[in-house]
Amino acid sequence: MLTGKCLCGDTEFACDIGTNPLKIYQCHCTLCKRQSGSSSNSATIIPTTNFKWIKNDTIKSWQKKTGFSSHFCANCGGPVPNLFTPSPNEQYYWIPVGLLDIEGHTDNVKVVANFCLNSKSSWHQIHSEAENFAELPEFKKLLELLS
Repeated sequence: MLTGKCLCGDTEFACDIGTNPLKIYQCHCTLCKRQSGSSSNSATIIPTTNFKWIKNDTIKSWQKKTGFSSHFCANCGGPVPNLFTPSPNEQYYWIPVGLLDIEGHTDNVKVVANFCLNSKSSWHQIHSEAENFAELPEFKKLLELLS
């Protein structure tokens, strides 16, 4: 079981990835770069059955007209996991990897996909054996890579 929290600790959660490596992706789209404040957004997606909130009273959200949403701690402004439903029978949590307490376990983390590389910052180098996509892959393909 991995645990995670925002900058101030007002938002905490746990997720079960079993004994497998934590599989993550890096998105290089403009929205993810702005949301993360970095050259990419490192995250993972897990089924809701593998996720549990410990504390989540301070979560706020903001949504663009396009449907993109950002969830964050109202106290520190840090990004937090958010629930999304790609179809009526599917629910997942998007989890920013930087929130997870994985120090000392980084040998058990594997980047499986880099996408939106058409928007990649010119100075960002991709040093991964992951699958690379010029644009956003289909959600089904992304889930396949992360499972």
